[in-house]
Amino acid sequence: MAEPGSDTTSDTSTDDLDLGSIQESGLTQAYETTTSTRVGNGAGGSTVDADLILIAHPEHQRLGARFRLHPGSSMEVGRAPTSEISLPEVLSISRQHARLHYRGRRVVIEDLGSTNGTYVNGTLIKEPSVLHSGDRFQVAGVHFKFLHEKDPEHAFHLTISDLVTRDGLTEIFNKRKYEEEADRELARALRHGRPLCLILFDLDDFKLINDNYGHLCGDFVLKRVTSLVREVVRAEQLLARVGGDEFAILAPETEAPGAEALATKLRDRIAGLEYDYCGCTVSVTCSFGIAQLDPSMDSPDALYEAADKALFLSKRAGRNRVTLHSAPADA
Repeated sequence: MAEPGSDTTSDTSTDDLDLGSIQESGLTQAYETTTSTRVGNGAGGSTVDADLILIAHPEHQRLGARFRLHPGSSMEVGRAPTSEISLPEVLSISRQHARLHYRGRRVVIEDLGSTNGTYVNGTLIKEPSVLHSGDRFQVAGVHFKFLHEKDPEHAFHLTISDLVTRDGLTEIFNKRKYEEEADRELARALRHGRPLCLILFDLDDFKLINDNYGHLCGDFVLKRVTSLVREVVRAEQLLARVGGDEFAILAPETEAPGAEALATKLRDRIAGLEYDYCGCTVSVTCSFGIAQLDPSMDSPDALYEAADKALFLSKRAGRNRVTLHSAPADA
């Protein structure tokens, strides 16, 4: 990720982020790594980030998924699409089932009048209850484990999470992680009326690189491109490999002009870099498609489809281009 202040040209529209407005966002994790230990309420002590690990699901979905709870924030669990942990596929969960929030230096869980109740370590809770690292809590048929960041077991779960959410070649996030964060960020953006953009890009004529220079060269190029992109995207943005040579940048709190400036910067840098492999110089360019969330988009798939259409237009217009999706006039 880029160091703060390392390069502020072109994409200045994302420089004035109101970080308070994205405090609950899962994508703030990287930004807050250096400030995860904070002074808590009360005398002395510190407040640390906590994680909720999904360890059991009636349909065995999203096992191992990790949800970060930051000091001073709250997180709701339910079937409602606006819940930070939205589980619409589990019908036994109430729309607004339970809420976790920091109270001083402690995390408290409370039931929100759910039909089937909320349990902590197998006991039904009737009033707000303090969670301790290692506790398990249950909402209907879904079970979570609660861990403070300083708990040694937290490092184990973090390692496992990286194994299932990172792409093995490029070491950036994979499609599974993108889909989890897209669900969460879209719900948050709709709930608070905040901007959200998606940038899709892929390598132009990547098949020719593989055919002419071999797949090892293709892998080399993919790693060089992703390394360059990681240096430019901000900590609150998520970069993921969603296909063979297709990548996504999920950008919360970003308007279309800021996303377009970022994509243009990346296009120019990728095209301007020399790719020397085994004595051969490989020419590499990328095409970009951008979409900003609008009222007509009610799902992450709708946002993705809009960005994908813009990417297709970049390809059709000659490649090595940035195209911003525009909704039909009668939309």
